[in-house]
Amino acid sequence: MTATAERPPARPSLAPDARPPEVRAVLDGLLEHLLNGVAYCRMEYTDGQPSDFLFLYTNPAFHTQTGLDGVYGQRISQIVPALPQTDTALLNIFGRVAWGGPPETFEIFIKSMAQWFSVSVYCPQPEHFVALFDVVTERKKAEATLEDRARQLRFVLEGSELGFWDWDIATGKVERNPQWGHILGYTFDELQHTAQQWADFVHPNDRERAWASIFDVIEGRSKSHKLEYRMLHKDGSIRWILDQAKVMQRDSHGKATRMCGTHTDITERKLLEEELLRQAHVDYLTGVYNRRHFMERAEQELSRAHRYAKPLSMLMLDIDHFKQINDRHGHKVGDTVLKAVADLSQATFRDVDIVGRLGGEEFAALLPETDQPAALEAAERLRATIANARIPLPGAPPVSFSVSIGVSSMDSPEDNIDALLQRADKALYKAKDSGRNRVCGRDGKA
Repeated sequence: MTATAERPPARPSLAPDARPPEVRAVLDGLLEHLLNGVAYCRMEYTDGQPSDFLFLYTNPAFHTQTGLDGVYGQRISQIVPALPQTDTALLNIFGRVAWGGPPETFEIFIKSMAQWFSVSVYCPQPEHFVALFDVVTERKKAEATLEDRARQLRFVLEGSELGFWDWDIATGKVERNPQWGHILGYTFDELQHTAQQWADFVHPNDRERAWASIFDVIEGRSKSHKLEYRMLHKDGSIRWILDQAKVMQRDSHGKATRMCGTHTDITERKLLEEELLRQAHVDYLTGVYNRRHFMERAEQELSRAHRYAKPLSMLMLDIDHFKQINDRHGHKVGDTVLKAVADLSQATFRDVDIVGRLGGEEFAALLPETDQPAALEAAERLRATIANARIPLPGAPPVSFSVSIGVSSMDSPEDNIDALLQRADKALYKAKDSGRNRVCGRDGKA
């Protein structure tokens, strides 16, 4: 369960709060529902050096991420006694900012807690600081693992045998070693000693640029040929090749007569790069786009919609009573529900529709070339599908769940993605206020 934030005693207001009640409610709830941990502290100095800090406020995510409870009114030295001695770099940053320094953002390994943190800190008033943070230990471990794999792969590539080719440009004859053919699944006896065979093996979509790179060297526009391109394996698969070559001989007129080079199979490295790119774009739990890539794709679709005067609609989805699911059945079941919502969304929507997880139990879907009525129909179809889904539990009744959906559509050329999201979010809250498990559009009706 989410821990309750600890608040300092209320201080008398110096001026009436002129903000509308709904604005105050939103702002008051922001920190409580923020997924990032937040701590408001007073810095303490000894002989002008930062030595400790006192917790004045923490939000629920602080306790969820750190596992620390009962921190209000306590110094960090009382809660994590080793920190002032083992993590002076953290104290120095907090002390520097609290002393009136500019805001700072950094990642740091806190030895006394054995965790990596991503932190942003600023000074709201002298000798105080507010720290906004995430625990990123798992990401750091994943990055280290990927770096180790990339390093191992680099060793493999550097230590592997190379395919060698030697081209007599005047006669057109090409000598190759056996490894050149083995990379593509051919024996040495199956190789023909012609440049044409190489061209036939190059992927049709890469052939023109491969020849262009080679002729740039032959004609003196480049010193060397170095190009990554695809080649066709004997079994029909694709191999990525790093081709590197130079002109080794020219005649008395400067015309190239001999060119030599090597082939390195870099298929594994390319697959790793593609996987890293996929991980950068996809939410690790649900398999749909993460927030950043969803927004990038949404901006592209918005530009296309404006350019061709096409309709565009945005859906905001929120799983109803998700906290109760986690509390009652555990986070493993909660994760299964999140995956189910993502899978059902992708199965319900078209291939051209874009689905992303914005954070927590909140998802969004962008529907190109879809007006408001069609978007409401698609949203209702998804809502009904999810409402009928069940998560089986061993020895217990299956878990049912539902979503509330808000729908907005592009109204004018001035609309942007933020506006669509804001209107969809407002419609989503109307759906929740109306009893949940329903779809609401701009007018509050499905």
